[in-house]
Amino acid sequence: MNILIIGGSNFIGWRFVGFLEEDEHTITVINRGNRQRQYPSNIRHIISDRNDRERIKKIIEGQFYDVVYDMCASNGDDMKYTVDLFNGKTQKYVFISSAASYLEPSILPIAEDYKQGIHAIWGRYGGGKLECETILMDAYKNIGFPSVIIRPSYVYGIGNTIDRETFLFDRISKGRPILIPGDGDSVIQLGEVSDLCEALLVLGKSTKGTGECYNVSGNEYVTLNSLVSIVASIVKKDYKTISIFPAKYEMKDRDIFPFDNCTYFTSCKKFSEEFHWEPKVTLIEGLQSAYLDWVNSLERLATKYKNEDIVLADLSARQMIQKCNR
Repeated sequence: MNILIIGGSNFIGWRFVGFLEEDEHTITVINRGNRQRQYPSNIRHIISDRNDRERIKKIIEGQFYDVVYDMCASNGDDMKYTVDLFNGKTQKYVFISSAASYLEPSILPIAEDYKQGIHAIWGRYGGGKLECETILMDAYKNIGFPSVIIRPSYVYGIGNTIDRETFLFDRISKGRPILIPGDGDSVIQLGEVSDLCEALLVLGKSTKGTGECYNVSGNEYVTLNSLVSIVASIVKKDYKTISIFPAKYEMKDRDIFPFDNCTYFTSCKKFSEEFHWEPKVTLIEGLQSAYLDWVNSLERLATKYKNEDIVLADLSARQMIQKCNR
């Protein structure tokens, strides 16, 4: 296949580039070159801002792509030239959106036809992804632009550039207490990055999917408390959790924990049935692989304890006051 990737240097995009290297494809990657990456020899890497309309037009001149994977659009402004530039230039335009574009669920799991909008927690991020979706799906309805929308849930795995599982690896390995927002019983859904990459490739090779939206994630659900327990068993360390309410400290859930205190998971039945795809990596297997990679990594995400230390200092002071009052 002749494949174009817009983005391709961050977590999911970079893993997908490596995933495609194993197959025989003609691959072009366009991004701003903000991350230092050594691209495989069979991949053509071009540095350009996606919104430099004239430059992109020259880059894709004379080309027709079997599939374009858009890994990086985050709001409507990122899509302002997309339809015009790629109309008639690709058989399929796959946009990586997010399950954060759904509103608060009243029925779980969330299917693709559930209401979308500005979620109370994910706000601007999910809203920006929805702007992109709207532009692409309107173009499909009006001019037949070959849009396909993929909505992952929390993505994790080797190379994650968001401090999620690595947040827990770090604190549990150092014996730091884990501050959990609320009671820790919120249920979340994670998807391992290599499973997502395989789903994207299966979609690209298929003739189906144009004009559709799909949830793609893992098929296991876990509470925040259980996730911490699983990671601790992988790290092989004892751990301590403390339930707190971040709002009391004028903080958000993500200021003290890598996942929000919000039960939220989707159904991936539609994609699974249409493309005969199932996630291969269990949550425990994925976390084990990510942990081994983290242990052996020479470069780790910057670790910040400031917010946690504020809370812990306050809790410690309160305990001292209680002891003095006894």
